[in-house]
Amino acid sequence: MNPLFEEEFRFNQASRPSWESSQQHRNTVTRYLKQLSSVQGDRLCVLGAGNCNDLDLNQLLQVYDEIHLVDLDQSALEYALEAQNLSEESAVFCHTGDLTGVGEQLAELSRKEDTSQSLLDEVLEELSGSNPLELPGPFDVVCSTCILSQLVLQVIHAVGETDPRFEELMQAVRAQHYRTIVDLITPGGSGLIVSDFVSSESAADLKQVPDFQFTQYLSQLLSSRNFFHGVHPGILLSQLQGKSPLAKQVYNLEMLPPWRWDLGMRQYAVAGIRFERIP
Repeated sequence: MNPLFEEEFRFNQASRPSWESSQQHRNTVTRYLKQLSSVQGDRLCVLGAGNCNDLDLNQLLQVYDEIHLVDLDQSALEYALEAQNLSEESAVFCHTGDLTGVGEQLAELSRKEDTSQSLLDEVLEELSGSNPLELPGPFDVVCSTCILSQLVLQVIHAVGETDPRFEELMQAVRAQHYRTIVDLITPGGSGLIVSDFVSSESAADLKQVPDFQFTQYLSQLLSSRNFFHGVHPGILLSQLQGKSPLAKQVYNLEMLPPWRWDLGMRQYAVAGIRFERIP
């Protein structure tokens, strides 16, 4: 099996018992998604749904006619539906697929002692467009739920952060993910990008910082470059504004206040960006 995929499967397996501890994070993500539903009959697509510990599917079914869950790990999606008593729910659809489309090539790069420049060029070429996921889109609302950091982690495991072309590859994966999200949104629809960007493994005080000091504490972490590679909240926001290629396709762009995601043994700081696609 692809060793990069195995890493995600192990993470999903380990985080399954985290439903209770994820309540605050789940309530926050679910609330934002409910707010984005504008009319009856809306269809929601979630990229990187995994175990759905961050989605209250029963609440979301109150406002969405269809929910499409997309993840690399079919067993995680099946577990999610069983855990939320929705295994027989006809309005929830599961789709399994590699969100970058280059997972096998990245795994091949990870097996080589020296980075194959020709293979890397092929990967970058494939990443230059959207990933043509076989989904029944477009959708009224598309959400990416803490999957971007895992996609970047695949790049780290494939070539390493010291490789001369690591930044180029990481940026290509990030840009492709954004294009895929925007392309899946129907004109006039909405998007929500949720990303974890630092954990208590590198910021031990994260669990103890009181809520009223949380934003200031995170600013200090970011200033000291204590965050996951490629997912600094400011950089994530910049992918949809200014002179970025996608800026002309979106409007009503908003950075949401950061919040916590408690996974029991670890706690994460999470950033959220919501926007609309220009009609």
